[in-house]
Amino acid sequence: MMRKADYEGIESAPRWILLFLAAYLAAGMVAVYLWNAAGNIFSIQGGTGSTSALPVTGMAAVDLWLCLVVLRSFPAGSPLRGAWLLMALAAGLRVVSGVMGSLAGSEAPAVAAAGGPVQLALLAAGLFRLLGVLRGFGFWRRPAVADWAVCGVAVLFTLCRLAELAAAWLAGSPIRVESWVAVAGLPILCVLVLEARLLRQSVVSIGNGLIARVWVALECGILLTGACELALWVVPHYSRTLPLAMFQALIRLPAAAAFALAPAYQVAAQRRATKPASVPTGDLATGTPALAE
Repeated sequence: MMRKADYEGIESAPRWILLFLAAYLAAGMVAVYLWNAAGNIFSIQGGTGSTSALPVTGMAAVDLWLCLVVLRSFPAGSPLRGAWLLMALAAGLRVVSGVMGSLAGSEAPAVAAAGGPVQLALLAAGLFRLLGVLRGFGFWRRPAVADWAVCGVAVLFTLCRLAELAAAWLAGSPIRVESWVAVAGLPILCVLVLEARLLRQSVVSIGNGLIARVWVALECGILLTGACELALWVVPHYSRTLPLAMFQALIRLPAAAAFALAPAYQVAAQRRATKPASVPTGDLATGTPALAE
């Protein structure tokens, strides 16, 4: 039976994130179902895209807060501190772009750049540093065929987007600046996808404890971000009636939740490591100090 203490304190952050995600997705699915059942006679766009993006911005704020909590637990000069700092900066840019998108509009070039290629570049730099640290700890694996296949899909998608924009530009169609900014982030996303697969291969030998879940959640966030970009490109070509503002929030929130789960699991692991009596022997609490010091 679940103890009441399991949902108290910052250690329970992963559970609360997953509960909020499940509740929001369930409510969104019900709203879309009712919209279809009503014969599309009323709009559930949520007013504006910025309104529907509020849950995503809120989840990014949770991600930033948890990253700052993690940073405070790492002393200066700690191997992982630099990686978490870069990930915290990326989360901060996601918050800033979400807030500015609500105020100035998500189509502003500066907002699109902050929430797109700039934060992706920071995240890629953080993962590059993280992979170097894991390699120093002996957690390193070469990419498998499946890893290259996933990366190949990301590269193919990037080429398709570039070809589409180039064809529209040659045909004389006006192309907004934010469209070029969005496409500029896709090559960085390809690098992130490869890094995410390398990260998964590197931590596969750690097991299924909290430390492993940190990096699995980070990998899921990156892969879900790529899936979101693909879905938001494909769906408008096949559906002109789907409430796109709500659909965008529904598919972006799982990626934002996955990014927030990474520092949430790290915080839970660090807090449990300070309570040896409450940590099961099968957990990887002994691995936490090794990776955190």
